[in-house]
Amino acid sequence: MTLEVNDVCILKSDNLRDNRQSKLSLEFKEEAYVRTPVIRYSIPAVDSPQRESSTFRSVSASILASILRDRSRCLQLIIFDCRYPFEYFGGHIKGAINIYSLDELEKYLFDEFGVKRTMVGLLPIFYCEYSQVRGPAMARRLRKIDTHRNNHRALDFPEIYLLDKGYVNFWTELGNRDLCDPRYYVSMHARPYKHALRQYTQHHRSKSSANGHKKNQMRVFSAEFLLEEDQETQEEETQTPRARLDF
Repeated sequence: MTLEVNDVCILKSDNLRDNRQSKLSLEFKEEAYVRTPVIRYSIPAVDSPQRESSTFRSVSASILASILRDRSRCLQLIIFDCRYPFEYFGGHIKGAINIYSLDELEKYLFDEFGVKRTMVGLLPIFYCEYSQVRGPAMARRLRKIDTHRNNHRALDFPEIYLLDKGYVNFWTELGNRDLCDPRYYVSMHARPYKHALRQYTQHHRSKSSANGHKKNQMRVFSAEFLLEEDQETQEEETQTPRARLDF
């Protein structure tokens, strides 16, 4: 079988096109690998979590309690209590840090040079009263900050966890109360703190002062802001339907 000159040219052109496409495909795969690193989680996740997300994994109260009691495990945790201060001081997981401001989260973990040295290698676990809104919102914010700072490449905090069903579930399990300080639980809607709740749930935005300069006010969680955050991730996450949205 003999090939004419035109046939040879066509074959060469097809080969060049195939090589070019395979090269572009390889470059695309390499770029995708860099942009979406594989995350290997160290802590067992809940099979059917209350909040499903590609940003974080949910950990049960019993698993977290066992990790806190077992000093032999080489897991360095940093636990964030995302509730308001009157809830935190009314009872929280021992060692948990009270961070309820989105701005304060970044300041606590990062500085102008990047992630703080004391924070390297830590596994962040977030929770709020029910871990339905405030905890997940803070976890998503950490991922956004981390991704932006690292230009969509290797993350400083690839593993992010959420305490499934929140502090109320952790405290309800009687065997865990020795891990709470104090051994009590204050609801966000507790009547004695209704005035404090009104203070923290106001939606603070940057307001212009009389001289035209903007005042940078600390952004705290509010029902308005958190519901906006939740709507932004509806396509990404599946929320367990509930009759009432608890914070």
